[in-house]
Amino acid sequence: MLSRFDGRRVRVTTEDGLVLVGRAEALPPGYGLAEFGVEEESLLVRGVHVFLSQIAKIDTLPQAGAPDAESFEGLVGSLLDEPCLILDTLPERVPKDAPGQYFAADRYFRAPERLAALYRRFAELMLRLNCYSSMAVTFDGGESWEAEPEPEGFAARVERLGGFMRAVFPEEGAMLELDSGDTWMSVWCPEGALLGRIRKLAAASGFFIWDEKEGR
Repeated sequence: MLSRFDGRRVRVTTEDGLVLVGRAEALPPGYGLAEFGVEEESLLVRGVHVFLSQIAKIDTLPQAGAPDAESFEGLVGSLLDEPCLILDTLPERVPKDAPGQYFAADRYFRAPERLAALYRRFAELMLRLNCYSSMAVTFDGGESWEAEPEPEGFAARVERLGGFMRAVFPEEGAMLELDSGDTWMSVWCPEGALLGRIRKLAAASGFFIWDEKEGR
């Protein structure tokens, strides 16, 4: 479990309130048994050993040299001036005079447990895109960014999203955004290989893509 944090910058909060910030070295249970008589995984952070059972929370921090707030400012600004695509659970705009029960169904799908499951699917789609292209993400409106986020932690943050998430693919000049409470994502992506992959992954994940100009 702790091996995924090896070599990463982390903030570790222990059960007794100690906070350690720095690059982690993950150590196997055998090391703990030999050195401390405790057969349990541990992290070494700034010279302090912390065993798994002592850890209350681990946050992954941006890596040294990760992009700062200004790195993507121009790209984000230019994309926001352009129309976007909608990656949605519905195949097209619902007409205002539709005879069905859109609002009742919408309330159903916005229930917290259903949104969490939906957001996990959104996160996994982005991680699959990250297999082909560099990705940087922000959860604080662009004040800080993390390049190539650790998959499990990223998926968990998106799943419990309480605000706003933006992911940029700088080499392709593309961006995806998700606001908490929404059942769709906004997509800015020029025609090309990345957009083709987004369309394929959307279809495979049970999503649809349509033009923002169609409205909602």
